[in-house]
Amino acid sequence: MSMRTPYVFATFLVGGTFLSWLLFWATERIFLFAQNPPESLEGFLPIGLFGSFVLSCAYILPAQAFVSVLASLYFSFFKRIPVWFVLLVVIPLCGSIVTYRNISDRDKTLQREDFRTLLYWMLVVTPAELLCARFVATKFAFAPAARAGEQ
Repeated sequence: MSMRTPYVFATFLVGGTFLSWLLFWATERIFLFAQNPPESLEGFLPIGLFGSFVLSCAYILPAQAFVSVLASLYFSFFKRIPVWFVLLVVIPLCGSIVTYRNISDRDKTLQREDFRTLLYWMLVVTPAELLCARFVATKFAFAPAARAGEQ
């Protein structure tokens, strides 16, 4: 295991959760519309900064913890996190874990609100995951010359 693996875990857990929380707070009207679409957006009461923090801890933090473990395991084996891994594994897993509670309360059917909710959470989670992967790639990944020197 690399000495940088805990930093990768912390980057995805703390950074991903924080960035997702900020995006969730900035797009809370879209969240309320995705959950229960009314005729107009005028009747919504804003969740607020603290309310969005509590909801992001309830929704995003468990998904980020699982994804952080996956990313740190991948980093410990391959010493880097490629974009294809983030796009094909990390983002869909995080989005599906976040929306699991909302979709699992239905009786074996997917409804239109479920797709809206899944797309909304993908909108929130994707930039955070990509920024965390970019940060890991620039700060913690080994250069090819350094990797050759270790072996």
